[in-house]
Amino acid sequence: MPRALRIDERQVPEAERADYLAALPARKARAAAVPAHFWVFEHATDRGRFIEFTEAASEAHLAAAQGLEQAGDCWREVQGG
Repeated sequence: MPRALRIDERQVPEAERADYLAALPARKARAAAVPAHFWVFEHATDRGRFIEFTEAASEAHLAAAQGLEQAGDCWREVQGG
């Protein structure tokens, strides 16, 4: 079965940055419990601009990792590594 990936970009205001970063470990733990992978990257020169990747075995797992009923906009694997 192909894996599923969701990519979300977030612009976090400076006043909310600390709270956003503090919430990431809980989101990573929720994803790991599914199991799914969760990564977050911050743009190298645009502080507060984040991109989140959630990857799982299926769209259902992907939705569960994000606390959603449906995965929404996601990508399906066409060739694995």
